[in-house]
Amino acid sequence: MKLLTVTELLLAAAAPIQAAYTWQNVKIGGGGGFVAGFVFHPKTKGVAYGRTDIGGLYRLNSDDSWTAVTDSIVDDANWSKWGVDALALDPQDATKVYAAVGSYTNSWDPNNGAIIRSSDQGATWSTTTLPFKVGGNMPGRGMGERLAVDPANSKILYFGARSGNGLWKSTDAGVTFTKVSSFTAKGSFAPDPSDTTGYNNDPQGLTFVTFDSTSGTTGGATSRIFVGTADNTTSSVWVTQDAGATWSAVAGQPGTFFPHKCVLQPTEKALYLTYSDGTGPYDGTLGAVYRYDITAGTWKNITPVSGGDLYFGFGGIGVDMLKPGTIVVASLNSWWPDAQLFRSTDSGTTWSRLWEWTSYPSMNLYYSQSTPKAPWIKTGFLDVDTKDLGWMIESLVIDPFDSDHWLYSTGLTVFGGHDLTKWDTTHNITIQSLADGIEEFAVQVRPRLRTRW
Repeated sequence: MKLLTVTELLLAAAAPIQAAYTWQNVKIGGGGGFVAGFVFHPKTKGVAYGRTDIGGLYRLNSDDSWTAVTDSIVDDANWSKWGVDALALDPQDATKVYAAVGSYTNSWDPNNGAIIRSSDQGATWSTTTLPFKVGGNMPGRGMGERLAVDPANSKILYFGARSGNGLWKSTDAGVTFTKVSSFTAKGSFAPDPSDTTGYNNDPQGLTFVTFDSTSGTTGGATSRIFVGTADNTTSSVWVTQDAGATWSAVAGQPGTFFPHKCVLQPTEKALYLTYSDGTGPYDGTLGAVYRYDITAGTWKNITPVSGGDLYFGFGGIGVDMLKPGTIVVASLNSWWPDAQLFRSTDSGTTWSRLWEWTSYPSMNLYYSQSTPKAPWIKTGFLDVDTKDLGWMIESLVIDPFDSDHWLYSTGLTVFGGHDLTKWDTTHNITIQSLADGIEEFAVQVRPRLRTRW
């Protein structure tokens, strides 16, 4: 009879246990974390994605839950792909999704960034490595979107890079990218040039790429494209009228703050832009909201508040595609007593607030809030802090097929609801935590020592 060694005994005992394991995503219950950007498909109902700074990319399901779609591309050697710095959908094909991945532009991340692409809504991915790093968890990560697909030509993509690397273009649907030599702005602002870690002294670069689908085409490509840069002393919004051959600063633009979001309302033929005096997502003590009339070439300051009421910058902005002139904008960081959200139905001429003071410290709240998908958020955070609505609100979007459906993200989780238009009638909406399936928490498992066999 053969005597087994201790090693052989351990292997024999472990084999049937390992075979019985079924691995699935850990689900804490809708806690979420910071979602830096949401993108809905403009032509296909029900298709939307959210990008996170350290948790990968997620696809929205019909029951308000989310499915992780980039877990398969991340391993020990490519952990930096958890950071998603930009997201784009193909307006002509709802199965295609693109993302710029990479966590840090400094030495903390050993890998260059990449543009990943999928033709099956994230079931499988192909990767194009870039010759520079991408900063999905760097300052300014809530700006954007820095990546966009030409609505007139699915083969053309533009990506606005960080670190002074400029604007990049693909003409083969994301397989290869080349630098756009005609675009010379770089976005030179760095939050702290004296920082020796490389985290706060890295130039923020380009902040958004927005195609104007109303502009017609030049050589089979959209003629007019707007690009934002992280500059607050010179021009920060640039435009081409000839599909990228030449670029110029948009005349008359504000030159005081950094542009965070730029959304086209095609029926109005207007851009809506949010600005802050910081690049985010944590900072910002002043800011503005502007409407740019593309046909007239004029800017209008539509900032909802002024004077002593303006002590924050602006981040997320939702533009209703079914109701031209209807927009919702959020304070980026109003640290006390809470965030503030504003809604306009006349293109920013007048605004209403989601809450207001009555007599201090009493407030009128024009919303109810619940967390059925993550009850611990209420007991652990909302009940012990004044900030029910949140902070770091860089992402806010209205479903292009449903004016009642909206989403916004905070530093804690995803909020939103399905009765947004009640703001205009009863002026009382319902807000829920809607991060079911988005998990950015570090999960630690303590192994149990087996002492008996």
